[in-house]
Amino acid sequence: MVNNEKILYIIAGANGSGKSTLAEVLLSEKKLEFLNADEIAKEISPNAINSVPISAGKLYFKRLKEFFNKDKSFAVESTLAGNNIIRIIKTAKQKGYKVILVYSFLQNCTTCIERVKKRVQNGGHNVPEEDIIRRYYKSITKFWDEYRLLADEWTLFYNGYEYAPIISSYGIKNEYVIMNKEIQEDFKSKYDFAKVNINQNE
Repeated sequence: MVNNEKILYIIAGANGSGKSTLAEVLLSEKKLEFLNADEIAKEISPNAINSVPISAGKLYFKRLKEFFNKDKSFAVESTLAGNNIIRIIKTAKQKGYKVILVYSFLQNCTTCIERVKKRVQNGGHNVPEEDIIRRYYKSITKFWDEYRLLADEWTLFYNGYEYAPIISSYGIKNEYVIMNKEIQEDFKSKYDFAKVNINQNE
């Protein structure tokens, strides 16, 4: 029997949280096309990808429309800190896609900052430290409060180990299974801190 199910995979997490690592595994296993704004910017301006956000954004949404029109499964990447992904999810559902959210988190902002610096040293794009810190907490709260409830299925990964990401929990909406109690409690502590101490307004 041919499986005609169309799936939109959203690979999410704060800057430096290991989204690309998860994407590589997922894309390899599922043989998916991948839409990544940073890679598009690199195509336009390989030596200054932060200088072409408008051009990259236009091309991103052009390709997104083309992907949807193909009626095939594909993947996108997001920090979840903004609102564009909401429009993408709504469009996906209107077109009959199943939405699967894969979220990656690290132990703290410092680790994210260090990983971004290492990426820059290897030729990747930079993100200001203040943006990394803001998005780290905003991403966590938006994932738990909003986006996992919009998706059809979700999985929460801890991605701070060298060897492999570890599944913390997975579920459908508010119904979920905890796979690693210690990591889940660690995530919850970060979420609680963000809700009390971080201003969620842009």
